[in-house]
Amino acid sequence: MSRERITIGGCPKCGSALLTCQHNHFQNDELEIHSWEHKCPDCGFRQTEAFRSDDEDEPFDPVEASQCPFCQRLANDTPDG
Repeated sequence: MSRERITIGGCPKCGSALLTCQHNHFQNDELEIHSWEHKCPDCGFRQTEAFRSDDEDEPFDPVEASQCPFCQRLANDTPDG
């Protein structure tokens, strides 16, 4: 499982500069999971969303799953580009 966390700042609840965006990616055989989390250590604000290739209710789009639904950063993006 790959895990990428960057500090993006601008917490929508308290304005903290410490808000982070974390992307987790898991792939094994035919199962693929992308999960995204925005979290603020100052006020506890948290948003999460996950995309699973085995979800029968939602079609899996790997391009859409590779982009954060909250800040639109792409998987593997870093603060330097």
